[in-house]
Amino acid sequence: MEGALGLMRRMPPKHTETALSALLSLLPHHSSDLLSQVDQPLQILHDVDSGKEFILCEYNRDADSYRSPWSNKYHPPLEDAPYPTSELRNLEIEANDIFAIYRDQ
Repeated sequence: MEGALGLMRRMPPKHTETALSALLSLLPHHSSDLLSQVDQPLQILHDVDSGKEFILCEYNRDADSYRSPWSNKYHPPLEDAPYPTSELRNLEIEANDIFAIYRDQ
């Protein structure tokens, strides 16, 4: 495990995903330790409906789909997906607008 973590520290960030996948196949009994200790680059998905990108994370994930904060749709589409209440969705839209203003300034 110590050697695997040392290897991951020396790995260029663009190869993190491939190297981590290889280590997980070699050390399946250490998978939870590796996944919790190795930082992975953020992944981004393009929302076709809004034309904007959004970050894939645990907060907008359900099963293998991710909800876009821009269009409020899951990618790929998901049946019986949980959606925020209308009040929470309005706050999300307002927060996105405020962050866009902040980013532009």
